[in-house]
Amino acid sequence: METKYRIGYVDEDINQVKKYQRRFRKLGFEVIGYDFIKGMRLDELMDQIYNSNIDLLMIDYKLDESNKVTFNGEAVESEIYDSRPLFPHIIFTNKKDDAEPHVEDWKIIFEKDDIFNEGEEDEKKVTHFVTILERSIEQYKKHIQKRKNEISHLLEKGQSKKLSSEEKHILLKLQKELKVLDSTYKVEVPEYLMLTENIAESENLKNEAELLLQKLIEKRKNNEH
Repeated sequence: METKYRIGYVDEDINQVKKYQRRFRKLGFEVIGYDFIKGMRLDELMDQIYNSNIDLLMIDYKLDESNKVTFNGEAVESEIYDSRPLFPHIIFTNKKDDAEPHVEDWKIIFEKDDIFNEGEEDEKKVTHFVTILERSIEQYKKHIQKRKNEISHLLEKGQSKKLSSEEKHILLKLQKELKVLDSTYKVEVPEYLMLTENIAESENLKNEAELLLQKLIEKRKNNEH
């Protein structure tokens, strides 16, 4: 089956990663794992995740069982939520009961055996699960891409024609929205450049207003004489 999406799977057990690579490949998903080194910090794992160009993140809850790391899945989920609050991610675990007390949003917790039975798999459950993943991915992409398209349109317009104050405001607003949705997003137009240009325009308007006022004063004096 043709690969449609790329999924990151956070699990310290490489055999589990390989197992679900095979299962998800049949469903049109490419699954990639991450390197777990003994004593690895959470930020080192997050760097791997952010640089892996994925469409969705699956997180196994129990990550400290092999003593490679001292944190579990809720720590990864919390980091993702803080940096990319709408990015599609799920807790994909063997023991749902272990995860529920520590994960605020129970809707993102899926038990592996509910989806993939060791015996005959329930096709309806698998199809429903795949639909959830695909819709989450597409919804996020649509949400992000809409803002990126609007930014591109304004930047292209700005190359041939000066943007109005309102258009500059919209451009900065869109960039700020993207930064909130993804703290790793690199803004295309730094805000200080916009402010510098606005200051220059304000100075020009101020000078024009002072000249006009001076002319009015002189005209009134002439009329009085």
